[in-house]
Amino acid sequence: MRAMRYQLSPVTAQFRDAGTERAFRASILPKVQEDSWLTLIVAAAGMAMFSISDYGFLGLSPEFYLLLGIRATLIVTCLVLAFVLRSSDALLTRPWLLSVAPVMIATGSLSMIVLRPHTLTTQFIAVVIIVMAFYLFSPVLLWGMIGASLYLGIGFLAGAWYWGSLPWDTVRAYGLLLIMANVVGYVVARRLARLQRQQFEALSEERLSKQRLMEEVARREALETRLRIMADTDELTGLANRRCFLERARTAFGTARSRERPFSLCMIDVDNFKAINDGWGHDCGDAVLREVAAACLRTFREGDAVGRFGGEEFVAALPGADMADARRIAERLRETIAGLRLEAPLADLRVTVTIGLAEVEPLETSLAPALKRADAALYQGKRSGRNMVLDMDAGGSGPGEAGAQPTG
Repeated sequence: MRAMRYQLSPVTAQFRDAGTERAFRASILPKVQEDSWLTLIVAAAGMAMFSISDYGFLGLSPEFYLLLGIRATLIVTCLVLAFVLRSSDALLTRPWLLSVAPVMIATGSLSMIVLRPHTLTTQFIAVVIIVMAFYLFSPVLLWGMIGASLYLGIGFLAGAWYWGSLPWDTVRAYGLLLIMANVVGYVVARRLARLQRQQFEALSEERLSKQRLMEEVARREALETRLRIMADTDELTGLANRRCFLERARTAFGTARSRERPFSLCMIDVDNFKAINDGWGHDCGDAVLREVAAACLRTFREGDAVGRFGGEEFVAALPGADMADARRIAERLRETIAGLRLEAPLADLRVTVTIGLAEVEPLETSLAPALKRADAALYQGKRSGRNMVLDMDAGGSGPGEAGAQPTG
């Protein structure tokens, strides 16, 4: 079923919905401006040329000068309207302006009946042509054209009968011909108006379908992006999850190997995390993990890969970093986390981490051996007192915690 906003009036072929009709007029405004300008210029030129025939019929008589004045007024009016309508939005805000020129032209044509009643036959031909031109050149606003055409036709018949003293049979014949001219002009203009609006409807629906398609594509892309982020991201901390981290680390490792650059790994574990969960609750434990993740993001370099490996354990890949570089970065991270000041109810809690380091050996072709060494260094640090940075070859650094505390 056709949308209500695109239903047309059976008389004028205009959209019944005012908003749709306004949108249609806005879409054709540049063309109407150009057509109106050209039509009025041609009309002015035609009226100027008819002054020659006026001279031929009337000579330099008072009637000629009066008719010349009328034509000059009409020519000036047409020229002014031509330049006003060329840059005006009258079709949208003051559509009646488009009917001013036809009414003026009709008035000028009727004045010739009074001044040249003996040329009614040629005037009648001109009236028929003008009536057809009204309908053909301005089919977008039929009411104005119908009004101007009826004004011209009825005025001509009345003038021909009163001033031209034409027999009633001749007036009736002229009337029938004018009725036919109006009917044909109206049918053609209505058809043109309908076709224009149907074309507008088709283009509007096409644009709407394209917009909906683009919105659907954008929605699907956003959904795919969201799903990809969800698949790659740890929900709690916002870091890469284990699978995503390993993919990024392998890619970075391949690049580092191709450039013969060192590559190191950090395994990070929150100390006494089980005690935090048991003593403060899992919500507070989650808050600690988020703070540690944020500290990792602030500390590691832009090209480093950081992820949550599981539970309270984090991991970082440091392309281009040898063991000395990795130790400096890890020590900075340990100090940053040890200096965290949490909000209530964790204001009294001091969070620390133990970090295990490993550098990928020159002959190793995967990250697995280095990950195992970093993990072993991490657990050696946990057994040695926590809150330290340790690699299996160089030993640990940083203050250890006294006592045999349980590993988090």
